[in-house]
Amino acid sequence: MADDTETIGLLAGLGPDIAADLLKQAQRRTIRTDEVLFTAGQPACSVHVLACGAAKLMQTTPGGARVIVKYVRPGEVFGSPALLDKFYPTDAVAVTECVELQWPSELVRTVICRHPRVALNVIGDLEARLREMEDRLRDLSNEPVEHRLARAILKLVETFGQQTGEGIEIPFPVSRQDLADLIGSTLPTVSRTLSAWEAQRQIRRARRRLVIADVATVARVLYEETIPEPKPRRSHRRAARR
Repeated sequence: MADDTETIGLLAGLGPDIAADLLKQAQRRTIRTDEVLFTAGQPACSVHVLACGAAKLMQTTPGGARVIVKYVRPGEVFGSPALLDKFYPTDAVAVTECVELQWPSELVRTVICRHPRVALNVIGDLEARLREMEDRLRDLSNEPVEHRLARAILKLVETFGQQTGEGIEIPFPVSRQDLADLIGSTLPTVSRTLSAWEAQRQIRRARRRLVIADVATVARVLYEETIPEPKPRRSHRRAARR
């Protein structure tokens, strides 16, 4: 594994000795695929970073619907509510085997006081997360499903994509339901769109993984006019009273 200090945003800009010392103080553990790292409502006691692998942050609505808030990439801080003595707002689940680093929240607060650069790193991460959420809110408010789906797939390509002979592969299972949960749509609508793209050979599935064969064509979807699906007509009852 490459030197963790080169990839972990929390340690960016710190001197090599300081970064190495913080790494030594981290609790390192291997997480199996589908294993839960923490759950919503659990007291947030640690700040988390993935040294390798990927995880997803999820919420469940009172009605039972699932929302995928985001996929976490290596080096990205998550579980930052621990810095404010709060509760985790999401479930975190590994989508691949991961190596996770944890620092107790009290330790990170002490480090922030001694090394303001760490505070800037945390603020930068939170600001990026806020921009991402603002973009998703805009998409949900204004964009048709095809645009939202294309944007979500392109984001996965940018963050996790690996070049193969068949195209760019997302290196962990992403189901149609996952994509629906990610863009705030329904499974039938997402399945219909993906089936059309698969028929046009823009994307394909291999070993339960999403492969984007033609990234440029998927990207062009963002600039196409989309005709909204007609809403079902309501039947009018005739109130013919005599």
